[in-house]
Amino acid sequence: MQLTYDNILTLAPDPGTAQRAKGVAFAQRWLTLEGNGRAIWGTLGNPADPYRTQVDFQGPAFRCSCPVRRQPCKHGIGLLLLFSKNNDAFRVVDELPEWAATWLSNRDKKSAKPEEQLPTRTTEAGLALAEKRRQNKEKRLFQMADGLAELESWLTDLFRQGLATLDGQASSYWQELAARMVDAKLGTLARRLRQIPQLMQPGGSPIRGSGGGGSADWHEMVLAELGDIYLLVKGFQHIGQLPEGLQDDLLSIAGVNFKKEDILAQEGVQDNWLVTGQTETAEEGNLFARRTWFIGEESLRTGMLLEFAWGTTPYETTWRLGTVVKGEAVFYPSAYPHRILFKQFELTDQPLTVKSGYADFAAFTRAYAEALAANPWISPFPAFLEQVIPVYQKDKFALVDRERKLLPVVAEEDLGWKMMAMSGGRPITVFGQWDGGALKPLSAVVNGEFRLLHLALPLPRNPWSQE
Repeated sequence: MQLTYDNILTLAPDPGTAQRAKGVAFAQRWLTLEGNGRAIWGTLGNPADPYRTQVDFQGPAFRCSCPVRRQPCKHGIGLLLLFSKNNDAFRVVDELPEWAATWLSNRDKKSAKPEEQLPTRTTEAGLALAEKRRQNKEKRLFQMADGLAELESWLTDLFRQGLATLDGQASSYWQELAARMVDAKLGTLARRLRQIPQLMQPGGSPIRGSGGGGSADWHEMVLAELGDIYLLVKGFQHIGQLPEGLQDDLLSIAGVNFKKEDILAQEGVQDNWLVTGQTETAEEGNLFARRTWFIGEESLRTGMLLEFAWGTTPYETTWRLGTVVKGEAVFYPSAYPHRILFKQFELTDQPLTVKSGYADFAAFTRAYAEALAANPWISPFPAFLEQVIPVYQKDKFALVDRERKLLPVVAEEDLGWKMMAMSGGRPITVFGQWDGGALKPLSAVVNGEFRLLHLALPLPRNPWSQE
């Protein structure tokens, strides 16, 4: 039996288990993910006493320490689903944990003849799995290309018929399109497609600085989003002709993730890094994403640390606004690198003042134009703006620079007024995220002290459920 995504679901004992298994088929749900060519195994749940899930490809056979008696449980099916769509998430090992080795050994003893000598495993299994992962990655790239070709055809038909044809489409229309993108290993694009109906509804999610969906200009918002997606499609079609850094950006946006060990193997930037802002967003499936922004004292480089947490599981580190982190930051491969990982770091109490930001909006827009020229899909873009005055005009917040130029701002009303109160009509320094149409302020520097402008508090989370 070929272990495809759909075939794996048929191994579930009932439809309910199959459906629940899809919810655990994400690498972020698991504490560990390993394999050796013969089997895969992983742990999830409470780190102090996690569930231990194993799948032997010879069968396949399943075992899990969860209390569910009917096997395979959702954890076993979910682990195999995850392997089928993202085997790069599994670390290849030669030495098995005792609990996994014992189970496989017992299975071998039961299946072996009395006189039969079981073969000794070597590192060849690990090498074979590594080669299989390489081949599967190539296969995934082909799958992505097919999905992008289908998406281009859909976009071309849509632009020909007009955006008005989207008005009134049932949610199933978007879900089916997104599902086909998921099948093509394009989960990131699938999420963006599922979010488009929100732009067409009252109170929908803002895009490119707009105030929300459901208004007469929803066509403009949807067109901007679809334009970005179309540019991605065309870029992927010519990916072999693009610079290596831009190829990395395309693959990352399309959903191909870099392994942390590969990133950390590169040389980093040693500096004192100032924490300048933070946001947290709720992703799909009870997954949460936190972005923390840093600026280097000597390098003056801006870095964004992207972290994920599942359910009620906390993030590994607490980054407090205005504190200094002494450490080596490694930048992800990109045409315009700004995402980072820390090789090593130390939280300090030493004071630090950033030497320079953008003197005016003209300098900021030039920097943003250079970033877009390098990576057309860069978002969000960090903005550290000096000597700006918050204003409120025509029911909207904005910033005014020393040249009396205006920059639109998207902020919750109470935080917008808080920013104006901090300023008191005097110039302040503001750090925020620019989305191409408006600035989302995250912090301000007033009298040399960082002040919070965005409530980066933990979002409400569902209780962790291991069942």
